[in-house]
Amino acid sequence: MKLTNGLASLAAAVLFLGMNTTAYGQWNRPSPRYRPAEPAWAQDADLSGRWYANGDPRRRCEIRQRGPEKALFINDSGSSAWGRIEGNRVWIPDWTDGEGSRGLEGRIKGDRIIWPNGSYWER
Repeated sequence: MKLTNGLASLAAAVLFLGMNTTAYGQWNRPSPRYRPAEPAWAQDADLSGRWYANGDPRRRCEIRQRGPEKALFINDSGSSAWGRIEGNRVWIPDWTDGEGSRGLEGRIKGDRIIWPNGSYWER
């Protein structure tokens, strides 16, 4: 009789621990449908297409993206240069901001690329 009670207690303890572990594991795991929103800068940017300097439709610019990080930038004067897309920034080594910098860096913010002098490209 004592052996049966001991086995019953052991079985109850194992069952309790197994249920508790499962519940804990399920509680800490996000549901398969849950996916936290990534900030826009963290997503792979697709910058290809027509852009407008300062939003002016008469001042057309263009970006021809080649893969996730490389692109050809063409400004509203027709000058072109290769650059890189790095997270929420673009960097064009052959263009400068006039401050003697080593290339031109712009910030991607939604449908705008904002340049250091305050101008922007918009689509």
